[in-house]
Amino acid sequence: MDVRENPGLGGGEGFALNGARQASGAADGDGTESHRLSAREAEVMSLIADGQTNGQIAARLFLAEKTVKNHVRRIYSKLGVGSRPAAIAYWRAAR
Repeated sequence: MDVRENPGLGGGEGFALNGARQASGAADGDGTESHRLSAREAEVMSLIADGQTNGQIAARLFLAEKTVKNHVRRIYSKLGVGSRPAAIAYWRAAR
């Protein structure tokens, strides 16, 4: 496991969309649990929103392109979207 993805000592914390730590089970104002991305996933999503390709993201973060694809797949799942444009729209609306 990458140190940046370590959920912390309690094991029940995650990162909110803005990268801030949020306790597990915490709810948004409307009562639904927020979609938490790991720090690395938030970093990848930010680069996606900037228009970078998986290959460009991989080079910038010193990752294999397959690793970036795995991050993208998990991001889509957590955000409940099925495409890059939908993920970008969700990301921008959440910020």
